[in-house]
Amino acid sequence: MSLPESKHPESDTLRFHPAGGVVTPEQWLALGQAAREHGDGHVYLEEHSVISLRGIRDEQVLGDVPLPNTDAHVLASPLSLHARRVAQRVADALAAAEGASPALSRDAVFGIDGGAGDLLSHGVAAGLQLSGASTGDGEDAGSARLIREGAATGPALDLEEAISQLVGYVLEVSNGLPEALDSFAFSARTTTAQPVLPIGWLTDHTKPGRVDLGAGLQDGVLPGEYAGLIAQLGASISVTPWRGLVIHDLPEGDADVVLRVLAPRGFIFDANSPALGRP
Repeated sequence: MSLPESKHPESDTLRFHPAGGVVTPEQWLALGQAAREHGDGHVYLEEHSVISLRGIRDEQVLGDVPLPNTDAHVLASPLSLHARRVAQRVADALAAAEGASPALSRDAVFGIDGGAGDLLSHGVAAGLQLSGASTGDGEDAGSARLIREGAATGPALDLEEAISQLVGYVLEVSNGLPEALDSFAFSARTTTAQPVLPIGWLTDHTKPGRVDLGAGLQDGVLPGEYAGLIAQLGASISVTPWRGLVIHDLPEGDADVVLRVLAPRGFIFDANSPALGRP
């Protein structure tokens, strides 16, 4: 399946920035329905965990379902539950600070690296790298170092302090000047090495008997009917910064069934597949 040729101007494209890439089943269902009934029939996964619908300019077509969107664009390491949760907190904190720098939210990209360096290698210029990963459900558990100019810097701080310092750093650099937002786009230190994509049967970080199932899509194209299909799984699903999906925390038996259902429908579970378009 190749990327459909766009017949719609940018003004007829809706883009969403889900914090940490997290999209609920209800949101997948609404996105798929909107794509089929009002757009070109597809949901598009773009770089940096962006989701778009083409041929639509009015967000009201998604009905009463809250959109998978935050004012601040915050990525997260897709295999780290802690990073995904922190991404939402950072997005909320940056949105609350928007009054001090109204231009920062839509043009800047931030990242929460779970500690493995995947978002640092992706080129995120500002954010947090978690350390002392949370071992419980406490929102303030763990610690983090600030990511500045594409590198983790300084000592590890408790999480609340790290979030506060990140927001302060963002406001200091941007200072309300749109041209300064380039500092938060992508780092000049971005490596040329290809990251290991979170695709396939992923168990290194899960509890025994549980699986994260990572899938790629050719050109990031998800037919609207399949957005509805994955919504029916009732699982936590996130969009990766590399135009893929991760279906989280499945029992092994369920993961095997899901893989067998989705693979014939164009979901790619081989990170080396040429259909992913990687060199």
